[in-house]
Amino acid sequence: MKNIKLIFFLSLFIMSCNKDYNTIGSALIDNNPFVTSTEEVPVFVKMRKIPPFVANSLTTFQIGKFEDNIYGNSHASFVTQVNFADSNNIFGIFSQDDEDDDQNSSTIDESELVKMVYLDIPFFTNINDNDNDGVIDYYDVDSNDPQSDSDGDGISDSEESNNGQDPLNEDTDGDGILDGEDTDSVNPNSGRIVYEIDSLIGNPNASFKLKISELDYYIRAYDPNTNLEKYQKYYSNSTFSEDFSGKVLFDDQVKINREELIFYKEDDPDTEEDESLIVKERLSPRIRVELDNSFFQTKIVDIEGSDQISNFDNFKRYFKGLAFKAYDFSEPLLMFLNFNEAEIRIVYDYQKINDNGTPDDTTDDSIDTEESEFKLNFNATKFNSFKNDPYPGYVYSSILDTIENPERVYLKGGQGIMAEIELFKDDNGVDLLDEIKSKDWLLNEANLTMYIDQEMLNSSGNIIEPSRLYLYDLVNQVPLVDYFVDNSQGTKPFLNKTTHGGLIELDDDKNGLLYKIRLTEHIKNIVRNDSTNVKLGLVVSSDINNTINIEVQENNLVDFTPFASTINPLGTVLIGPNPSNDKMDKKMKLNLFYTEVNN
Repeated sequence: MKNIKLIFFLSLFIMSCNKDYNTIGSALIDNNPFVTSTEEVPVFVKMRKIPPFVANSLTTFQIGKFEDNIYGNSHASFVTQVNFADSNNIFGIFSQDDEDDDQNSSTIDESELVKMVYLDIPFFTNINDNDNDGVIDYYDVDSNDPQSDSDGDGISDSEESNNGQDPLNEDTDGDGILDGEDTDSVNPNSGRIVYEIDSLIGNPNASFKLKISELDYYIRAYDPNTNLEKYQKYYSNSTFSEDFSGKVLFDDQVKINREELIFYKEDDPDTEEDESLIVKERLSPRIRVELDNSFFQTKIVDIEGSDQISNFDNFKRYFKGLAFKAYDFSEPLLMFLNFNEAEIRIVYDYQKINDNGTPDDTTDDSIDTEESEFKLNFNATKFNSFKNDPYPGYVYSSILDTIENPERVYLKGGQGIMAEIELFKDDNGVDLLDEIKSKDWLLNEANLTMYIDQEMLNSSGNIIEPSRLYLYDLVNQVPLVDYFVDNSQGTKPFLNKTTHGGLIELDDDKNGLLYKIRLTEHIKNIVRNDSTNVKLGLVVSSDINNTINIEVQENNLVDFTPFASTINPLGTVLIGPNPSNDKMDKKMKLNLFYTEVNN
């Protein structure tokens, strides 16, 4: 009986396995219920000339000449107050009061005499050496291979570095025999690091003249027109270096040297050792010039103990500062220099009592000459002044306040040009936002796409294109929300936030093609969360991580400008929202990528 029941249940199981089933509801739902599409939304653009900005708000400074075949040339000069590196303003060992005390037999007139005065302005430098072969990555033909041969003399970089040869010179000793064949090749500069110098625009091999003058204008800390309640503002178009230059302390030709500076000790003739072979100091590449000795002897050293140098407030009224101007360039060169680390070294001799090891017996005392130094720095008010050529007529006419939705959009850093952008507006300024909101779209991505006018840049020639543009909330003076949610990292800090974008995209010939800025979250907030559709600002940028703003001279159009734009002299030309017919496919526009129900 049990077997019969088992056969019955097995039969039911087999029949159920062979039964056909229908999918419930398969005819009720389309296989493609949603569709994804793109919408091009027009933008409304005006260009604004950036007024002079408050230059004493800057923390990065430049000097030199920048050449631009579209916007004209610009010249940067520099003005600074001078401060004590050490508040103990004593030359030699004793204060001037002690020196003048005739009753004190332990002191003498130290007779301080200035020997040399140096001004050091360091460059921003880089010495990354990825493969540790003695050649920094900037000059290394292959920075990942220590056996690479950067100078092509048949010996690897690492071997030359170990042998005391120059891995960047095929004939280290200059005897006409390549290092690979030379059995006696010694590098006279062995151990001297060759640096990569950052932040130079133009020809780094250019020569130029540098003029350094005493400033004849007192730089106030506070504005007397505000009852001394606000800081004094010094604007970027000031002419201090020309109008208030006094005694010239240096005026001669200068050229950049990428090698480190090595200084050796003076040989002591009373010892057997040759101290002149011992390294005293190593310094990174810098502009180092010798200033007028007699000026600092009279201006500072000779007035030791006086009220003029008793404190900084008195000193800055007495010695008002320095003005720097670079001119007569063999080729244009703009230099960003580390003025925050610059210093003046006053090297002087003074007289000192030598008790010859018998402090209680003055009969064998002698007077020796000792060397010391006194340092001044620029840790006080300092600022750049810029002198720009007038814009050519075709640029000037495009940035008039009456021009809307231009054929081309001109952007220039510094005291240059920015773009004011309104989204969701057509060529006539008609608002399209309500129409967009009425559509049942799920927004996936939104990009502002801006093509570069390659034709204009190529015809102008010698144009250095900015690597990045920065888009920001012009009303609230902050970055867009997409900036804050993007934590992506670039190859260098200023290339971070790669998703938000704004980085230049190149074509196959390595020329700038377009800039694209992702503003998805900003658009979602406007379309779905009823956020205000504020005006946006667009500028060239030097560092996406810096979102500080700088106040500009009072006007009716622009209240501030981003710091990262003020220190970037570069410019570009974009195809505008209303281009010629042959460039309509590249006009400036907002691209919306969305998903909607397939009806």
